[in-house]
Order: sequence, then C-alpha cells, then structure tokens
Amino acid sequence: MEVKLLSEEVLCRGRRVTLISREYLMKGRVVRRDIVHFGQAVAIVPLLSSREILLLRQFRAPVGKWVYEVPAGMMEEGEDVATAAKRELIEETGYEAESIERLVSVYTAPGYSDEVLHIVVAKNLKYVGARPEPGELIEVIKLSLEEALRKVFAQEIADAKTVIALTLLKLMTSVVK
Repeated sequence: MEVKLLSEEVLCRGRRVTLISREYLMKGRVVRRDIVHFGQAVAIVPLLSSREILLLRQFRAPVGKWVYEVPAGMMEEGEDVATAAKRELIEETGYEAESIERLVSVYTAPGYSDEVLHIVVAKNLKYVGARPEPGELIEVIKLSLEEALRKVFAQEIADAKTVIALTLLKLMTSVVK
C-alpha cells in the first residue's frame, strides 16, 4: 500500500517540541495527521552495584505530581547515545559512568510523536556532583532493583520508560545468571 506525503506545515515551535501538520495520500484519500516532533532521547538505569540502582523522584508539571523515574533527557544535535547518557546522568544524579550499555531503542508514542528513546544501563559510577537544569526539582534515591520492581507492581512507578527499563534489566539479569 502506497503512502505519499503531500504537504507539511509547522503549527507551533516550543522549547523542546515542534507541532507539525502533515497531509498524506493514502488509498486515494487525503489524510491529515498532527505530529509532535521531538527527536531522540536517552533513559539511563544507573547501577551502583549488581543489585543497587538510582532512581529519581521528580516533580512533573504535565501530571502535576512527583514521579519516580530513571534519569533521562533529550539528545543534543550531533550527540551519540553514550555521550548523551553520560551527560544526562551527571546533570540529574551527579554520577559519572565509566561504561554505557544499550538495552533497547523504542518509539515512545508513534501514534502522534516521532520520538526515539534509547534505554541504557550505566555502570562503574563515580560521584562528581549534580548539575540540574534550572526548574528541575529532583531527589535522587538509592534502592535495590527488587524494591524498584515492587514499586512498579504496586503502581507507585507509572512512568513508561522506567517500567520498560527496570523490567528489561531484570529480565536480562535473570537470563544472564
């Protein structure tokens, strides 16, 4: 089935996202779709040891409450995944990673956004001091992977990237053992 892009119009540019309206020709019909252009981002599971991780408790204005999540952020132009992950990890937690290992890359919401999220594990961490962006309210929490997974199943952790990252990490460590 052929899909042809007919037109594209920028409706709004924000600090982090751009709203685009596209017209496609699909099955002989013109179809309009609104798309949030976001680009690429990283989400990091920081491993302090084989059983202890770092999570953030962060205020998220869109949902109006504090949310448990893994550190994450947008990739800058020309930045590779490992560099972006190391930068975001230092900014949000104060820890520098010696190594970054990719778990998976996913589309976060392909029904309306083009965002690609790269989920990684950070290992061999050293504390160097946090550098949060202005306006970020972040509390860094140390806990075991098992404690974090209990929070997932108790629905205390509802952030999708965090649920995916923690369950994949648990699955991979179970398979490796």
